[in-house]
Amino acid sequence: MTSPRWEQLLKDLAARKARAREMGGAEAVARTHERGKLTARERIDALLDGGSFVELGTLAQSVVETPGLPPKEIPADGVIAGHGAIDGRPVFLAADDGTLMGGARGEASTRKFLAVKQLALRAGVPYVGLLEGSASRIQETMSSTFAAIGSSLVEQHTYSGVIPQVVALLGHCFGGPAFHAASADFVVMVKGTSFMGMSGPPVVRGGMGEQVTPEELGGAEMHYRETGQVDHLAASEADALAAIRDYLGYFPPSCHELPPVRATADPADRPTDELLDIVPDNYRRAYDMTKVVRTVVDDGRMLPLRAGFGRNLLTALARLGGQPVGIVANQPVEQAGILDWKAAYKLRRFVELCDAFHLPLVFLQDVPGFLVGTRVERDATVRHAVAALLAVTRATVPRITLILRKSYGLAYLAMCGKPAGADLLLAWPSASIAIMGPEAAVNTIYRRELERAADPAALRREMEEQFRGRSTPDAAAERFYIDEVIDPRDTRRMLIRALSMVEGKRRRQTGFKHPIWP
Repeated sequence: MTSPRWEQLLKDLAARKARAREMGGAEAVARTHERGKLTARERIDALLDGGSFVELGTLAQSVVETPGLPPKEIPADGVIAGHGAIDGRPVFLAADDGTLMGGARGEASTRKFLAVKQLALRAGVPYVGLLEGSASRIQETMSSTFAAIGSSLVEQHTYSGVIPQVVALLGHCFGGPAFHAASADFVVMVKGTSFMGMSGPPVVRGGMGEQVTPEELGGAEMHYRETGQVDHLAASEADALAAIRDYLGYFPPSCHELPPVRATADPADRPTDELLDIVPDNYRRAYDMTKVVRTVVDDGRMLPLRAGFGRNLLTALARLGGQPVGIVANQPVEQAGILDWKAAYKLRRFVELCDAFHLPLVFLQDVPGFLVGTRVERDATVRHAVAALLAVTRATVPRITLILRKSYGLAYLAMCGKPAGADLLLAWPSASIAIMGPEAAVNTIYRRELERAADPAALRREMEEQFRGRSTPDAAAERFYIDEVIDPRDTRRMLIRALSMVEGKRRRQTGFKHPIWP
């Protein structure tokens, strides 16, 4: 028989936990739902496998005292944290509770974020942050001891490249939450309800006198298309959480393991005859590289990253023969697939991500070179190009490169040409490889001859055809600069076999390699 003392203790514990789970109360929860948003606990339930969540720090609590107002209790200190599973694989996570003081964090909630990150590192499993917070609570941090709140952010950098770090921005995320996101590997925002920036509109107004809305300051669309700080723009919170589940399925729990291989019913030797219709033999005609990738990869499935930024380059996670891979491909429907600073930055960041967690890289080249001009120089494109090339050459994972059509100049190297470390370099018979395109070569070398010619157009065609004949893959294949010229209909089969040839290279290189720099 339970003693009265035990009954009272257990009753008090149940009441305190029930209060913590009420978050900001029924009215605050209703307002959240009216805005088309989920509460922090609903987000956790949607993200994790059913029944897998184990909460930590449920009874953490602050009492915020504001002059002239009654003390305000903050259940669970405004952060829900703990451990759970996604597709049966463990993760640690922390979620801001936007129903309490706008998700602003206090001392205890900051420690909760730090604790789950440390546990994730020690256990060697991914960390997920579901953020909705307007930085720190000024009531608690307006003192000389505020520096303690920086521990969570500073430590996060030490985990980069060690465990996968994922962040979803699900509301107003200014100050600390924005830095938190910028340090993560994969960032998700929701169109219309997610905002990110150094400081929010009130601070900008008070410090700079600038009147600005959250959307103008740091809306999801802006970051997705202009700054490149968002990997996936979700249509809803449910879409954002589904994207996180999908993303983590491609990665190992830490850098000390290999990515998970999944069985597929898609035959490894499936012919890809459709590619002959998708890719025109006329180099001046564009096509959608997304269709090429979906034709080649398992079940036509891929997860594009940063699709709205640097649209002339496609970076995506997919599988080939069940093996997770990173796809880097030029996109001819956007500026003919030419590389600029945005594409170079996107390329560098994606290669570092895949290399850190041992995902082989497959490069699909159809690139006329790097963009040139005065704006290009002001964008420091040379620096971005060299940084991309450095990431490609230093990558230790298997790298397979396939040239579909054009491959010119420095872009040939940045897209992992043979000197940049391609383990195997394949080419279609339609490939054209040279220092520059025939048109640019003729303009550069024969400008005066064309000006003096009786029929400039005819002379131009003749010169271009001569250069074009010298840029076919035949000469490179004869000198073994190309490992194999393949039939486009064998593309899937050859890529899977190529990855199989160099699989042993990857198995010897698990462990920490490098951070994933922002």
